[in-house]
Amino acid sequence: MARDKRRVGSAIRLIDVRLNQEDSDFHGKQSKRKRNIFLSLFLLLISGIYVVQTTLAANISINTGGPVEFGQGMAQTTACSGATNLNVIPYSSFTNDTGSSGAFYFSSITVSNIPSSCNDKDFTIRAYGDGGINPLALFNTSTTSAVVINDGGTFKLGVGSSGMTITQSTGTFTAFFTTPVALSSTVFKITVESGDQAESYSVGSVGPGGGVIFYVAPSPFTCGPTMNLTCSYLEAAPTTGTNAWVDANYLWSGNTNTSIGASAGGSAIGTGYRNTLAIVAQAGGGDTAGRAATVARAYRGPNNLSDWFVPSLNELTQLYQRQTLTGISTSFDDFWSSTESDAGNALIAWFQGDGGIYGNDKNSLNALRPIRAF
Repeated sequence: MARDKRRVGSAIRLIDVRLNQEDSDFHGKQSKRKRNIFLSLFLLLISGIYVVQTTLAANISINTGGPVEFGQGMAQTTACSGATNLNVIPYSSFTNDTGSSGAFYFSSITVSNIPSSCNDKDFTIRAYGDGGINPLALFNTSTTSAVVINDGGTFKLGVGSSGMTITQSTGTFTAFFTTPVALSSTVFKITVESGDQAESYSVGSVGPGGGVIFYVAPSPFTCGPTMNLTCSYLEAAPTTGTNAWVDANYLWSGNTNTSIGASAGGSAIGTGYRNTLAIVAQAGGGDTAGRAATVARAYRGPNNLSDWFVPSLNELTQLYQRQTLTGISTSFDDFWSSTESDAGNALIAWFQGDGGIYGNDKNSLNALRPIRAF
């Protein structure tokens, strides 16, 4: 059969894709029933280059209801495996529901025959519906990407993979979704993307700003000056080294009796930057030098970064839990958050006590520790 292919990448390979239908005794005992299972899937292994093809070898109808033991699809890819074919096996499992109902879910996936050329790469797994552009939620209600890190041949869960487990052997990993949410009948395509490994951090490591990482999110959170970015880490200003921070007391702002409103009322992790910008931008003294918000914004740290800010309430709570790690001075009882409570007050945390949260007069002196999110 002639195959008309147009290349936009630099490598053409056949990826071996098999659908495993033997993961449940239910399948074997109900072989004459219409089974709500995966049919074969087109898989792309991609590292930034998408390749267009006009004709596929062994085209397959997906989710038509008929049992298919395995199939193969031709995919043109540029991937970390080079000329080595990766074997990708998606699994479905049957989950009982109330009464007599139940459903099959995309519950796990095995990737095998992974060569050493894929060491120190990330594998990102996504699933799509019929003609869908946006990926389906896979687990944890809304998580759409399952990330597995290949750390020199050892496979580990990537950022945002809380709610997923992994088993492995040489050149092989299987990712299990603890609470799968994608129905097998809705999955028409699965992609496994390989890409350069994003630098990862752990609590206690040095962040890109030269500070101490004190919080690693189980899944990415929205952040940034307008909440249009995604972050996974919080780092605190360092107390040693070049441009080290020294804990000291400051007034909250230069305007101590006028409400800023919702733009400075964020308490969630990720809202501290927006809060702090709103404080500084407030008319009537928000940009007064020597106040908590302006001092935090003026700090540059060891690596001369300009995105330090006063932590929001929940960010401050995380900092309280790691105060020994981050070198918080025991000379100061209370620390400012950037979360406004009303026109004359902002929230503080009692660091040398139980971490309790209190409203305090903006014109009071409390300690400050700038942080940044990334």
